[in-house]
Amino acid sequence: MKKLVLIIIGLLFISTVSYAVAEAQVNPDKLHFYMYGAKTCPHCRKMKEEIPRVYGNDSFTYYELVDNTENQALFGVQYQYTGIAGVPAIGIAYDGKLEAIVEGEFNVSMAPEIVKAAMDNGGLILVTGGKAYIIKNETIIQKLQVIYVEHRNPDEPVTTTTTTTTPGNSGICGPGILVALAVIPLVLLKRRR
Repeated sequence: MKKLVLIIIGLLFISTVSYAVAEAQVNPDKLHFYMYGAKTCPHCRKMKEEIPRVYGNDSFTYYELVDNTENQALFGVQYQYTGIAGVPAIGIAYDGKLEAIVEGEFNVSMAPEIVKAAMDNGGLILVTGGKAYIIKNETIIQKLQVIYVEHRNPDEPVTTTTTTTTPGNSGICGPGILVALAVIPLVLLKRRR
């Protein structure tokens, strides 16, 4: 009888731990990337190739800024909330919810960890200027969700629009922030203390 009780307790423990581990992981198939960029920017070109290569073509939406007034206007609105003026500016959504925004080039294989950190901290992670921040203001998060995921101005009524791109040149380019991903864990650890 004692053996049976120990086996049952062991099975309950294992199933609980397995469930917790499964819950703690981010499914890469549920990630989607929304990128504001410029065709003249080498960092944008690299990210435009890298994200679909790692996560598939269906995981990527691109908003061209060169000669596109609608995308330029939305990019200007997101600047008011994030301070991001350079490209690429990449929103990372998980299961339809915006979880992070990264300014510049980054290691896309780290996206699940970035999303996990956002979920663990109950906010949206913003990486800009080589620093990581956690936005917890739900109003701002919702406005950024509308700008990146729904691709519309959060301060205007909902309308149906079509986005097109036309050829042109611009010198828009932002800094590569490869170091930022190394800083995220340090910032998050510092905030927990």
